[in-house]
Amino acid sequence: MHLRALLIPFAVVLAACAGVGEETTDAIADAPLAPPPAVTDEPPVGSPIVETRPHWKGFAETMTGEPTLAAYALGPVDVFESPDAPDPLLTLDHTTILGTVTVLGVVTEPRDGWVEVMLPVRPNGSTGWVREDGVSLYVVDGEIVIDLSDRKLSYRVDGVEMLETEVGIGSKHNQTPVGHYFVTDNVTLANPNSPWGPHALGISARSDTITAYNGGDGIIGIHGTNNPGSIGGNISLGCVRLPNDMITTLHELVPLGTRVIVNA
Repeated sequence: MHLRALLIPFAVVLAACAGVGEETTDAIADAPLAPPPAVTDEPPVGSPIVETRPHWKGFAETMTGEPTLAAYALGPVDVFESPDAPDPLLTLDHTTILGTVTVLGVVTEPRDGWVEVMLPVRPNGSTGWVREDGVSLYVVDGEIVIDLSDRKLSYRVDGVEMLETEVGIGSKHNQTPVGHYFVTDNVTLANPNSPWGPHALGISARSDTITAYNGGDGIIGIHGTNNPGSIGGNISLGCVRLPNDMITTLHELVPLGTRVIVNA
């Protein structure tokens, strides 16, 4: 069981889902958002709670194979430049713009009540420090690896490949950003026949060329498509497109906090 968001029109904020020269629709962008998980005491339907993930009990006991840690926010999260900094650099909301509870990738082992985390902000690759008592740490045992030159995506668990597929990527003018990221959202779209397909993953990467898109800040996503002929091409505005059967499988397998490595 994995962390997922509610049924949400994901295209409201994704930066790079419409392809170059392709016609888009406002139908999804105009649809109302489902309420965020934080407004109810009960887990939303189709959104298993974080307690289903193994909790961190120290690296020697918890970390076997090749897993990593993720931090599940217990409320708004103050982010500091260092544990010694007197004031926070920024405060992350308890939920993302899509209503998912905020999750952050963990960089190093927690120490002295502090956790260094990856941040879903500009510039790509930003990190900061959060108080350990403000998050719940859990284990993520998989990673997504995207090879832009080969137009391939694979999902691996403890080094074992679970899925591989051809993908479409960003155009030469709006390239998919290379780097190390993590999954911030895992959603089902209201219209499975939209340009974004039936499901999408939001990741912590931001577009290098698009700074605002329908209320978001240029979020890069991994999603399906209603144009299967675009798979294998460099036609998007930066997002990574999968065949719809592949994004459906990925949606079912991938928990929030999963590392995403994008190679040139």
